Amino acid sequence: MKIQLKSNSSAARSALDIRLAGYLTAAGAVTATLATEANAVIIGNNTVQPFGINGAVNIDFNKDGQTDFQIDHDRVDLTAQNGPVVNYLQIDKNDINGASPGENPLAFDPGPGCCFAATPFSDGASARNNANNSAYLVTANVDHADGLGSYPSALTAGTSIGPGKLFDFQEGNNFNSSGKIIRANRLIDQDHGQVDNLLGGTPTASIQTPYNGPNFASLTPSDIRYLGVKMDLNGTGQINYGWIGIRITNEADATGEVVGYGYETAPGVGLLAGQVPEPTTIISALFGGMMAVGMFWRRLRRRS
Repeated sequence: MKIQLKSNSSAARSALDIRLAGYLTAAGAVTATLATEANAVIIGNNTVQPFGINGAVNIDFNKDGQTDFQIDHDRVDLTAQNGPVVNYLQIDKNDINGASPGENPLAFDPGPGCCFAATPFSDGASARNNANNSAYLVTANVDHADGLGSYPSALTAGTSIGPGKLFDFQEGNNFNSSGKIIRANRLIDQDHGQVDNLLGGTPTASIQTPYNGPNFASLTPSDIRYLGVKMDLNGTGQINYGWIGIRITNEADATGEVVGYGYETAPGVGLLAGQVPEPTTIISALFGGMMAVGMFWRRLRRRS
């Protein structure tokens, strides 16, 4: 479905939220609706995308060709180091490195307090996100009321995501200025520091165990949980909020699927986990837009 609005008048453009037309050009899977605050738009993608062993799903919220987040499965065989085979599932914000052949499982996402920057996602974006402002929603723990060092929260549908919530992103080698390595960006974590310990030679005392989780373990295949995220799209300095739906189909392998994702286009405006447009809302928004265009053209004809 594609809507084209043709007018040279700025009044017409201000009368109708043209973003709606642009967002509805994607076929089938992408839907949009007008939100109640600041005439914002919620964009949703309900395409189910599986991730298998050493697989990944790229999330591009605003369809600018840039990967905003990646849901990344990694398997590392430590048997040559007298260790186990470990699987883990994590969220990355600017890191193509993982455990697939030729990749480096010891790399970190770049960010504050991290000395070794990972290789950024490879894509064709003309304006990079500010990855330092990207984070996932967390829950406060007994050691840190701000949720610092917690695994990502596994949210149920309808949970609020936005201003006033706690967000964090910890994958680095200097947690809380302690000099310790931490990898708290894990949804499922069978690693428990063995990769850094056995492959990287990091002493156990120099590895920080994350708090509160991991929170996507012990789910049944019928359970869907949501990551709450915030991001600085295209480095504008403004924060947008979104969600990523996850279903774990095989906990032993830490594999499953991304069942969809969505974000609020208005910076600073929150949304609910799993929030998607209702068909009646889309129809009402389109009808309202067509009415606005029709009224505009009638006014032009009266003046002519």
